[in-house]
Amino acid sequence: MAGVRRHSQGPVAGIGAGGPRVAKGGSAPSRSREEIELVFDKNKGAIFALYNRALRRDPALQGKLVLKLTIEPSGVVSSCEVVSSELDDPEMERKLVQRVKMFRFKDKDVATVTTTKPIDFFPA
Repeated sequence: MAGVRRHSQGPVAGIGAGGPRVAKGGSAPSRSREEIELVFDKNKGAIFALYNRALRRDPALQGKLVLKLTIEPSGVVSSCEVVSSELDDPEMERKLVQRVKMFRFKDKDVATVTTTKPIDFFPA
């Protein structure tokens, strides 16, 4: 059975890298990479479920996908888009973007942040 993993221990690896960038302002406090990673880790089950369903349609589905997301001070993901993808599965990519838009970060007194999020998908 396939599993979710960070780095090199499961079908969803590399949920990391790419530091946050302040979209507005410049010197305002920002969300940390660790905070963003924690929210993705908390939601890795949902990401895995999407990938697992896509694997049923295409057992050879694997590759790297890079998302660009904007997180508002309220914790809402105001935008998410696929920057690049090796998956060649528009349906899964669309569902993943929709799911990430549902992620919620803590409401904080920080600037709006835009960051990239690479995710490696591969069967276990």
